Amino acid sequence: MNYFTLGMNYYPGYVFPAKMTEAYSSLEDPDGQDFYKILFWENGTVHIEFNGSAYILTGANALCVNERDRVRILNAYNNPAMILFFQPAVLNSRFGTDIFEHMDGLSGSDYQDLFYLSEFSHTSPLSSKLIALSSAEAAGLKKKMQKVGHLLSSQDDPNWPCRCRSYLLETLFSLSRPEEDQESVLPERINSGYSNLTIDIIHYLQTSYNKKVTVDMLSRMFHTNRTTILQDFKKSTGQSINRYLTQLRMTMAAAFLRDTELSVNEICERTGFSDISYFSRSFKKEIRYTPSEYRRSCLTGKAG
Repeated sequence: MNYFTLGMNYYPGYVFPAKMTEAYSSLEDPDGQDFYKILFWENGTVHIEFNGSAYILTGANALCVNERDRVRILNAYNNPAMILFFQPAVLNSRFGTDIFEHMDGLSGSDYQDLFYLSEFSHTSPLSSKLIALSSAEAAGLKKKMQKVGHLLSSQDDPNWPCRCRSYLLETLFSLSRPEEDQESVLPERINSGYSNLTIDIIHYLQTSYNKKVTVDMLSRMFHTNRTTILQDFKKSTGQSINRYLTQLRMTMAAAFLRDTELSVNEICERTGFSDISYFSRSFKKEIRYTPSEYRRSCLTGKAG
């Protein structure tokens, strides 16, 4: 099986190193070993062998697999998976599958890109690679992976490679579980001392930052009142929900500017802003550059 996608309609012969499949046999195919993989199960039960140890997974789960990991499906109980094969070069042309072992000469923006691949590091434990998902997280991840799959198969848009990369970024972001705080524009880690309510809200925001979110809506969703939500979130995180949401949106906006050629207008819309002027002001306040300035600075950094 070929795990690269070849351009058809708009870029005949163009090679995009990513492929979506539901075939479990692909996991043991030597042609697919030099790829990272995201496995996603929306529900049900699956019995897997991961690097020689057996595990039974139930419910919604995602598994991040690097080129050294070995996964075998012992019994899927008729439960299909979405399997996304990709090479790190999709995210950053300077990245190979061994990027975590050859980091010399990387720029600041390269290191920011590495954040999105942290679960694929050769030193990451299974607890980082295997991610149990809430129903909201599962729905969000499924939608993003379906977008990637649709663009890879249909190529019905001249910008399909760029848009495919952007949805892969969103997929990786939704799976990221950073273990320590970062100085760059990254989402705050979910601290074990956070309340269950705050953790649920954070998980929802990480999958729905591109939608309109209000405290009243969150109150209804989590069956509590405004005062409880606002006080609980502030006590756990030290910041307001609006501030946290803004940081999430700026994180994705920065990634889109850095790693795709999407227009600023489209990035504005994709990150939940309805007004381009407000988006630009917010971005400059958070990142200290306008969106265009930030994109140019990243291109300069990578060129150097």
